[in-house]
Amino acid sequence: MKKALIFSIALLSSLVLHGNAVAGKVVNLNYNDFSSTGGVTLSGAAGQVGNAIQLSTQNVKNVAGGVFFTTPVSVSRFSAEFTFQFSNTFGADGMAFVIKNSGSSGTGPGGLGVYGGGLGYSSIKKSIGIEFDSSINTGNGYNDFDGNHIAIDTNGSMNSLAQSNVPVLFNGTGVWHAWVDYDGIILSVSANQSGVKPGTAMLSQNMDIQSIVGSQTALVGFTAATGSNTQTTKLLSFSESSPAPEPSTYVLMSVGAVIAVITARRKMLSAG
Repeated sequence: MKKALIFSIALLSSLVLHGNAVAGKVVNLNYNDFSSTGGVTLSGAAGQVGNAIQLSTQNVKNVAGGVFFTTPVSVSRFSAEFTFQFSNTFGADGMAFVIKNSGSSGTGPGGLGVYGGGLGYSSIKKSIGIEFDSSINTGNGYNDFDGNHIAIDTNGSMNSLAQSNVPVLFNGTGVWHAWVDYDGIILSVSANQSGVKPGTAMLSQNMDIQSIVGSQTALVGFTAATGSNTQTTKLLSFSESSPAPEPSTYVLMSVGAVIAVITARRKMLSAG
């Protein structure tokens, strides 16, 4: 019995220390670059070019490209960070970060959405689309207020719920950094070239992502498109994380484990 108690205390200490060690966040996906395309699915016009995923190509009109990560992630709370680059100063049409039900697809080739102003996202149901838009489209389901903005869409509709102007052009200005965070209530988006996350998000919207995608988990990825105007769109890096369980969760697990060990030991002694 004494040995069992010592073992139980050691187990408790180990689990508590482990809880402290992992408190913070759990990194689910991490691509510092795309020198390897393991764990991703490319579709449409997308391809690996050097250490990047090229979603669209300058001078190639009316196409859409997409990349989705094959590992589903929790949408209860999460943070995503990525870098991207658009070429062609007056190009089009832009890119969308997409969170979608694993069974959802668009009406375009490869399960993508509509090209042009649809950014390869339009028509994908049970989804969230976050636009990094480099061209203005209005009417026929589009409500862009300018030609250089970020926006939040749902269920494949380009009639954005929220938009924010980006004062510096995405196109032809180098590498951009972006952050997408969801705390279970508010979806927040920011983008800049400094790589320093702003203290206040550029764009935010209250939403229930689990209800929209119809699941506790979803696939995440990116789509991009060209229309009559074109641009090269490159995804350079991506990471996604979720909050780690609080240390108290591990303490409760530890207590349960200790009780189980002691109970089993007592039963063995009684049987003997």
